[in-house]
Amino acid sequence: MFTRINNMGLKVLIVEDQFIEANDLQLILKSAGHSVCGIAKSVAAALEFLQTNKPDIVLLDIFLKGPKTGIDLAPSLTSENIPFIFISANSDPSTFDAAKATRPDGFLIKPFRKLDILVALDIAIYRHQYANEHALHQDQWRKNSNTLPGQTEALAEFKQIIGRSPRLLQVLDLVSQVAPLDTSVLILGETGVGKEGIAKAIHQLSKRKNKPLIKVNCGAIPPSLIESELFGHEKGAFSGASDRRIGKFEQAQGGTIFLDEIGEMPLETQTKLLRVIQEKELERIGGRTTIKLDIRFITATNRNLYKEVAAGKFRIDLYYRINVFTITLAPLRERKEDIPSLVDYFLKKHAKLSYNQPKRVSPQALEKLLAYSWPGNIRELENVIERHIIITPFGTISSIDLPEDETAENQKMGDVSKTKSPAGHEKQSILAALNKSNGKVSGKGGAAEILNLPAATLASKMKKLGISWSFVSG
Repeated sequence: MFTRINNMGLKVLIVEDQFIEANDLQLILKSAGHSVCGIAKSVAAALEFLQTNKPDIVLLDIFLKGPKTGIDLAPSLTSENIPFIFISANSDPSTFDAAKATRPDGFLIKPFRKLDILVALDIAIYRHQYANEHALHQDQWRKNSNTLPGQTEALAEFKQIIGRSPRLLQVLDLVSQVAPLDTSVLILGETGVGKEGIAKAIHQLSKRKNKPLIKVNCGAIPPSLIESELFGHEKGAFSGASDRRIGKFEQAQGGTIFLDEIGEMPLETQTKLLRVIQEKELERIGGRTTIKLDIRFITATNRNLYKEVAAGKFRIDLYYRINVFTITLAPLRERKEDIPSLVDYFLKKHAKLSYNQPKRVSPQALEKLLAYSWPGNIRELENVIERHIIITPFGTISSIDLPEDETAENQKMGDVSKTKSPAGHEKQSILAALNKSNGKVSGKGGAAEILNLPAATLASKMKKLGISWSFVSG
């Protein structure tokens, strides 16, 4: 289990060429119980200081007077295993990209408040200690594991994750390493790539596996309701709060909370989430009692959070707090070796749609599936297989109807928004079912029954999608 250290009394080196700002930092640090072991105005001065001193952490301005910048000093700090936080008045994307490449433990944008500095210190020490502990745990894990890197398919814990491509095996190795550590995990990947499945695997391999795993889709909750959903509320806390509500954080007590699409979370809620992660406590809306939490945080997003930070849409301190251990899932087009296994899995999963008759995909149809770029990833593949099971209830699926594959061309143009939308796939499914039922919508054998939808719901979807079809009652 990961154990946080006491971050009071840190020895801090300030590398800053502006006297007023360096002095302000020194006063803030001293008032919080830390000590400033040195102030360097240039990279050369900092390197000279480090020859005889080793601070606990360095606050490092990026733009210093002289031939070298703070970014030039970063490799020396990394080689000495000294955590560092960049300071900059410039928040443009190019600065973030250059700084990110050096793997800092934090980033502060001028002007900053006292609280910003103290939180950044806490996060940086947390991240750095975790990195060291993870290195030790990784060595121990590999010594004790009978599974060598690249052989994770032997682990029974991953039987629910379909596919064994090299890219996926690398992810499963990371899951095995981080799951027992109880640290925060950020899962990155495109929509439909399987981030929730990885979150479930981390939970199942952790000491919390017998406790709840609570999923929250931050993008599906209206901004006005998300705080009540996460934190809960007391009776009478606001208009309409007729009863006490236990929020998702409390529901996950002892277990894991999975915050999916965290990049969609409003800034105000991000601030409150940071406090919950830092302090492991909360107050319900309208409440006065502080509730202690024992939960693990797993987050996921399909967005580039670093760009969101640069655009002012995501808090940089929250970014560094959740981005302690990152797992990136490759899109399906980059691990097509997994497609045959996924196809077999989905054929079995949706066999009931063909009256439990065994189904298979012809070699020619499989070749077409392998040639497609899958902009919707695994989720899109499942939808395609499900649709073709419906329209081919018996025998072999010999022909595959796929949307026009615009992904490659759009990516060259830097625009992936032109790929077929989920609504386009839904329309195709409805048209296929209508074709199969010979235009019959409701009643036995109708399209609604084929799609397992109420007839009224199907009619509403048809109207929304502009499908004109005469109703035929059964």
